[in-house]
Amino acid sequence: MNNIYQEEKETNKNANNFIKLLKNIKENQIFYRTYFKLNFDKTFKKEQFEYDFHLAKNFYEDKYIEYHIEFFMAGFNAIVKKWLSNGCQESPEEINQIIIDEYKNKNIKI
Repeated sequence: MNNIYQEEKETNKNANNFIKLLKNIKENQIFYRTYFKLNFDKTFKKEQFEYDFHLAKNFYEDKYIEYHIEFFMAGFNAIVKKWLSNGCQESPEEINQIIIDEYKNKNIKI
């Protein structure tokens, strides 16, 4: 998975989209189904995850970043697992938009 975003790493530019990863998931469904079935997502180390802390600091005023990372990763994985269980019927672009829409501040009042 690290190779998917190699260009962004080399140029130090964060595209902030998941379409490359989602295309890879759709093209390699058996691998990713196995990955989740063997619970490798539970053993994934945050140190391997290159999180955009600068962006998070702007959005969340540098508060509770570790909680934000956990929430985001769990939500992202849940969407991918659901997509895989449905045979990746939607396009990577549609799944990317679902993630964006779910992640937006909806100004929900509790």
